[in-house]
Amino acid sequence: MNHRKIPALRRRTASRSRPWRVAGLGLLIGMLSLTGCAVAPQPQPRSIAVEATAESTLKATLAMLAERGFVIRHADGDLGQIDAVLASRSGYEVHAQVTSGGERPPGLVIQNGDTFLTLSGRRGGQPLDALELDPLFIDVQNRLGLLP
Repeated sequence: MNHRKIPALRRRTASRSRPWRVAGLGLLIGMLSLTGCAVAPQPQPRSIAVEATAESTLKATLAMLAERGFVIRHADGDLGQIDAVLASRSGYEVHAQVTSGGERPPGLVIQNGDTFLTLSGRRGGQPLDALELDPLFIDVQNRLGLLP
């Protein structure tokens, strides 16, 4: 074989494999970009309305969370919000909001008054469902003296 033909052969082989390299690189970039697109579902709030003041409802919620072993990361009486994490379980967090009057909050299941307690949370990145939030609502209602 003539040594002058070898570089020409290499150029033709390289130009044939270039589209496959570009396609493979594009596929790899596409797969890597999709791995970062996983979105955690948002926690669905659940609310009840109680016959108590917003202040007493917020205090009862704060006491309930603290007694159950939650660490209060943020509590704001003016905003009526509490953010807490359970000390014994990593990734278990609860958000509480207390509002009075005004428009009905999302996820309202019981309406016995005009003060609204809304709870939502996550465990391991997944939203807490009603079965996990209901005992917290019952505990707050007990503390407020609203249950028989």
